[in-house]
Amino acid sequence: MSAAFDELARTLRLRDTEVTQLDLGDRWGKRLPSQGNARVYAALRGGGWVELKEQGLTLRPGEILFLPRADAHSIRDRPTTHLGCPDAFCRAMRVTGANALRTEATPDTRLLIVDLRFDAAGAPWLALLPSVMHLDGATHGLARWLGETLRLLAEVPDLSPSLRDGIVEAFGHTLFACALRTLAWPVPSGEALRDEPIAAALAEVRASPERAFELADLARRAGLSRSAFAARATAMLGEPLGSYVRRLRLQRAAALLEGTALPVKVIAARVGYDSEAAFARAFARAHGSSPSDHRRVHAAGRAAERLRPQG
Repeated sequence: MSAAFDELARTLRLRDTEVTQLDLGDRWGKRLPSQGNARVYAALRGGGWVELKEQGLTLRPGEILFLPRADAHSIRDRPTTHLGCPDAFCRAMRVTGANALRTEATPDTRLLIVDLRFDAAGAPWLALLPSVMHLDGATHGLARWLGETLRLLAEVPDLSPSLRDGIVEAFGHTLFACALRTLAWPVPSGEALRDEPIAAALAEVRASPERAFELADLARRAGLSRSAFAARATAMLGEPLGSYVRRLRLQRAAALLEGTALPVKVIAARVGYDSEAAFARAFARAHGSSPSDHRRVHAAGRAAERLRPQG
């Protein structure tokens, strides 16, 4: 892992952490608003379904989902479970230990949730991180270390508070360092990632990449000339702003193709393309297949996954 990202992640000051273990059975789910902190979901047994804006992800045994800002999302046992109102659905929960809860129904899923509360001052790069990172904690290398660390937190209840806090802090900083590596290539410098006016403007772009942003307008709101804004945005992103916007649009398009039945034409318009043909060409260049083929391959993989025995 890049030492620069290690050091940048360590500048994030974690105020406190909370680790909760849930043993869940039957139908269950909860909808959560944006919290401005970070959250980790890990499936130690069984699994679930996590849904963010226009993106749904299956959480399988041994896998980890990291939400760097804990953006608004829902978690449930399966995509078809309806949360309705109120925003939580499960049978009665009872406390079974320190930060441990269990449903009335016989559990078939064990989730570990880690909440990381941090002081974001001096870390404008947080706004640029992806909404979610999906890691397989069973693979070799860093992801496996993260998975084993979570198991340690879940299975060794007699850790002293100070030792537990130290482990969770190292775990959190490692996750943020991993998330920083997803921003772009070539790697932007740590100094560039601390450029607050640029980060604020780019966070707006990231939230709505389908909009036709004018570079001059973004520069004016940042209090910069057009050329200075473009140079500093490229330094932060590691790529020109136009390339960044295209990448975000096509990432969002892939998520819509995988998680919805919307027609390709509708998806093209939703991610900011005026014509389906232009969208299809751009998507094929980025993903190596047409939008329809991408959807078909993903649906086939998802069907095969449903037939695989759960651990």
